[in-house]
Amino acid sequence: MLILLLSISTIFAKSIQISKAIEIEKQTNLKHDNEHHKFKIKVPGNGIVQLEPTIGTLIFAIEIQDKNANVALERANNLVTKALDEIKYNLLGENYTIETGIFQLSLRYDYTTGVQQLVGYLVTNQLYVTTKNLQLIGKIITVGVNAGLNRIDGINYSNNQEEIVKANDEALKLAIQDAQRKAKQIAKSLNLKFSEILDFKYLYNYNSPVSNSNGPRVAYDVDSKISGTPTPIFAAKNNIKVDIELKVLLK
Repeated sequence: MLILLLSISTIFAKSIQISKAIEIEKQTNLKHDNEHHKFKIKVPGNGIVQLEPTIGTLIFAIEIQDKNANVALERANNLVTKALDEIKYNLLGENYTIETGIFQLSLRYDYTTGVQQLVGYLVTNQLYVTTKNLQLIGKIITVGVNAGLNRIDGINYSNNQEEIVKANDEALKLAIQDAQRKAKQIAKSLNLKFSEILDFKYLYNYNSPVSNSNGPRVAYDVDSKISGTPTPIFAAKNNIKVDIELKVLLK
């Protein structure tokens, strides 16, 4: 009798365990079904703002070559002094600043005979003329060249920090709106609804400074003159771009 009771108890216990296992499996499957129509997706967004430059910097360069280093240096110094005086005189009352840039003394060699032969010294000196009045750029070019500045290395256009920050904020706003729009479109295509934003990632920020300083150099002879009519210069807009990524829940 005792053996029979133990057998019945064992069978009953196994039955309970199997029953619990089936119940747990059903609960698991039910939870899976509830989550079946929820999707977590990552959506990129980008925003671009075109910023009108408000600062222009004209880069002049003086090049003087002579067989004697002292003579080359003296001629370069005299030319810089003369150019500065004429720029200040012709731009009197205008809003601008002048700074010196690269100063270099280099040796020049001749290799036509197959043997290295020193032929002279080259002095290079740069001047940066910066203004917030972009309409003044053409006049600065005319004045500078007529003052003896025999090379123009380019024009850099830029904005102040406050303008750049404001444009970045606007580009970020547009990037988020773009990602949300894409997420809603995806949800609509899947017959789902845009539920919530789960995560945000800042991917990339691009600020393209407007510049033609890497373009072809505009060169003039020291003694050349150009007409008094200002050279027409038109600044391109600066592109501020922000890329982001949103992780969103659709259901």
